[in-house]
Formats: sequence, structure tokens, C-alpha cells
Amino acid sequence: MDNNHYARILNEIAALSQIKGVNRFKIRAYENAARTVENLTEPIDARIEDDTVEDIKGIGKSIAEDLREIHETGTCTVHTELLSELDPGLLDLLEIQGLGPKRIKAIYEELGVCDLPSMKEAAESGEIQKLSGLGKKTEQKILAEIERLERHAGRTPLPQARRTALSIRDRLAKLDAVDRIEIAGSIRRGRETIGDIDVLVTTDDPQAVTDAFVSLTDVAEVLVSGETKTSVRLVGGIQVDLRVVDEDLFGSALHYFTGSKEHHIELRTRAKRAGLKISEYGVFKTDDDETLVASKTEEDIYAALDLPYIPPEIREGHGEIEAAEEGRLPDLIEMSDVRGDLHMHTTETDGRASILEMAQAAKELGWSYIAITDHSQAVTVANGMTPERFEAHIEAIKKANDEIDDFTILSGIEVDILKDGSLDMDHDLLAAADWVVASVHSYFNMETDKMTERLLAAIETGLICEMGHPTGRMLGGRDGYTYDMDAVLEAALEHGVAMELNGSTGRLDFNAENARRAQSRGLKLVLGSDAHSTQGLSAIEYAVQQARRGWLTADDVLNTLPVDELLKSVRPKH
Repeated sequence: MDNNHYARILNEIAALSQIKGVNRFKIRAYENAARTVENLTEPIDARIEDDTVEDIKGIGKSIAEDLREIHETGTCTVHTELLSELDPGLLDLLEIQGLGPKRIKAIYEELGVCDLPSMKEAAESGEIQKLSGLGKKTEQKILAEIERLERHAGRTPLPQARRTALSIRDRLAKLDAVDRIEIAGSIRRGRETIGDIDVLVTTDDPQAVTDAFVSLTDVAEVLVSGETKTSVRLVGGIQVDLRVVDEDLFGSALHYFTGSKEHHIELRTRAKRAGLKISEYGVFKTDDDETLVASKTEEDIYAALDLPYIPPEIREGHGEIEAAEEGRLPDLIEMSDVRGDLHMHTTETDGRASILEMAQAAKELGWSYIAITDHSQAVTVANGMTPERFEAHIEAIKKANDEIDDFTILSGIEVDILKDGSLDMDHDLLAAADWVVASVHSYFNMETDKMTERLLAAIETGLICEMGHPTGRMLGGRDGYTYDMDAVLEAALEHGVAMELNGSTGRLDFNAENARRAQSRGLKLVLGSDAHSTQGLSAIEYAVQQARRGWLTADDVLNTLPVDELLKSVRPKH
């Protein structure tokens, strides 16, 4: 299990304890421990296994015992007793943005609301607005949030699902009985949200692999167990399907279980026209013998259909087969094309590493430059910088740049776009900075035309290099703000502003569809990690995967350029 699983359990204990009315010091201890575990740069599993978990600042003896129990069973007694005493449906209520444990406690105690259906019923009947401190506006927001949650029901954000899938893959890969193991399904295609996890394995001892799989500590329930397929439900609720595949059929199985459905429908139609049929077992001639034509590799599958290999990220039935047939498939961007990261935070605001620590970590990843982009003062919760602090920060970045060889640290900022479209920093300082990311962090519910005016005003200053997380959505959480996308993209193109594809695991914003839309207009994009720690730099991999889903090449992305060319490509009138 990764650190996020432990942190989720601790956070749920804290929230449920607050609803129950437990001592606030105990609640705070769990909240602090959750943050500590989430921010660790090493797996908490390792600290538990070598019995040094209590050496971590913020982890006391009692919580250390909870962590050991989670390590063994996937959960802990404190957590299960709270769920038994209260109601498991309360965890779903915690997903309602802007509500929080304190308000949930009041609604729970006054109205007996204990899950989403009963919350929806209470809101629709007008009961919630009658409670002290809530009101009609809050009630309407709750209904809007429930509608959002219903739209995403049964879906897990890609980063969370991928972490879980990798953890399972890596644990099973250590078995002597496992010859090959791969993650398939929508995780492999990079879909933003995931229904379930598909894992394929080749082995000469299926029973040993199956026994190990169902015995994993995070398995809550075994749904199906057989020779070729075993399905389980994890403690967090997500389903994982493990399929045992013959080595000679691995390519066709990997292709089939990667999807998508739309891609396969088009391939089946193409195969039929050629006197072939395609399934999870391979490509066959449709004569009496049903001769096997291809099955061992995905490349063989496509070749049998007279097509070049189509990367998983674009197998969505969006014209990729026609493009492959006509030789128009793009040479999709690779992680190795990226030369640097242009969105990150340090201890100057809400980051957890210094300028040099971020630079050294980036250099170890093989990059040649970064931009340090700490927050401006409007983001008070992140200790945003005043003009005086930003001026000093620019100098500190320049000093750090002199202390690292064969690497460039650009001075930058993530400046807030205020409600009226003005930028939350002195313009002379923005002009003096190497890289300016402009982002919206407040007033997300503005009317579409007002939000459009706000963004256009910011772009037209000519001071911006990139628009940060350009729709403001939180993956699996808040919906993005709305604006006239075409008008904003046209203005960005005119003023040399790149649109960011933010790889932060809570965002993935732009999404692939919007990235392709921007690229089709000739607009350049930037891939950023939005890292708040050295570990967070790896989030740029998600940005690369979404860029690939958007059919982007290295030529479409600015931070594939050398640093000198990069700086010439933005703010042309600057």
C-alpha cells in the first residue's frame, strides 16, 4: 500500500471522530499524522517493517500501532469501530466540497442524514436550509455537489488508481511464479478516471499467483476466483481483476483488455472486411480452420490488420484508425523529450523543499532547467509572497542558480488572476521574472462572460508566460470554471501565452480534449508538475500521458526546447 492509503485512513478517522464529538486534541493528532505520512518522501511500509515508524516526528505510540495494523490488514480497529458506531455512508458525505465534518455533524444529529441519498432527500425537501448556520444557498450548493458526485459514481481518479495498480503489480512481480505482469485497461490508456483495475500475468503456477493475490493486505473481499480470472474488491472499494494469460497470447490479451470499446468495434469491422476476426485470443482467418494469424505482441495484431502500431493513449475511436491507415499518426511526445519543469513551489510559500533541493532533484531526473514559481500574496493559505518578498526571492533564485553546475534555475512566480482580471503582483517585478504562471485560485463560480473577461484581461497584460491549470478543476472533486474557451485560446495565441497541462495528481488540467483543442489552433502547451516537494516532480509523467492522449508531439510542447529557445517563445512583446 502506498502512503496515500494510510493517510486516507487517518484522515477518515479524524473526520469521523469530529462527527462523533471526540476530544479535539485526538482529532488534531490524526490530522497531523495524516499530513506527515502523506508528505513522507519514503514508503511508510518500509518504516513499519524496520520498526522505526515511531521515530517519525508527529507519529506517537498509539497512531504507530494503528499504522502497523493498517499495514497488516488494510485498515485498523479505530477506523472500523467508528464506521460501525456511526455509518459508512458518512464517508461519502465528506466528499461534498465545502461541507466539512462540523456541518455534517450538525446535519447528521439534527436530521439523521447519514449518506448521499438521505442528504439529497433532505436538501430537496428544504430541511437543510432550516438548520442554523446553513441556509438556502448552502442547500443549493449541496444539491449541485451531489449531482457532481452522482456523475462520477464508481470512478476513481487516475493517479489514485494507478498508484494502487502499481503497488499490486510490484508486489506480485516479486513472486517466483510470475513470468510477466502488466497493467491493462483504462489506466494504460490514461483515462482521467478509472472504473476498475485490470492486471494480466503469465505464469506456470496460476494457483500460487492467485493465492498471493487474494492474500494481499488491502483485499477486502474476493468476488470471483478461478483458473484464468480472479476478481477482488480492495479496502478502498475499487475492483481489481487478475487474468492469467498464455505467453503466446499475451499480446492479443493485452490489446483486448486495454480497450477501448470504441477502438475495438472499429478494428472488428476492419478485420471482417479483410476476412479476419479479432478477439482476446488473437487475429484469425475466418475460413473453416480459423487459422491463428497473430497473438504474441500488439505490434503483430496491428500488422495483421495492415496497420502500424497505435499507442494505447489514443485508442479511443477518435479517428486514430483512419490516421494510422493514412500514415498520419503523430509521433507522440515521450517523457524523454521533456527538458525541464516550469511550475513548482518551495519553502518560500507552501512547498517542502528549498530552491536548490528542487533543482538538484530535477537535475537527477535528467532535466536541464526548472522555473521556481511560488505563490503571490492573494493565496494567503499558502503563505503567498508580497512584492518585497518576491523581489528578494528573485535574488535568492539567482544566487541558487550560481551554485549548481550545468543547470538553469529560472526565477518565476505563480501569480493570481484576481477577480477583476488584474495580476496579484507589481508589474515591474513580473517583467523582471524569467517565467510567469498566471492562475485562478478564487471566485470560481463567476458567470461565463465575466470569467472570460477576467482571463482576457490577464492575458492582455503581456506579462504572462503560461496559464496555470487553465480550468481550475479538481480531479474527482471540484468542477472547473467556465469561460469562452475559443476567445481565450485566440488571445493566448496572440500574446504568446502557453496553456499548461498540469500533471498534479489532484488536477490533470488541461485535460486531453482541451489540450488537443489548443494544439489544433497552433497554440503551444507547457507540461508542469505543480510540485510541492522533490517527490512531486514525478507528477509530470501524468502531464505527459495526458498530452499523448491529446495527440501532442514534442513540437507542441514548449518545455521540450532548450532554455534559451523556451524564453524566446513566450511574451513576444515583453
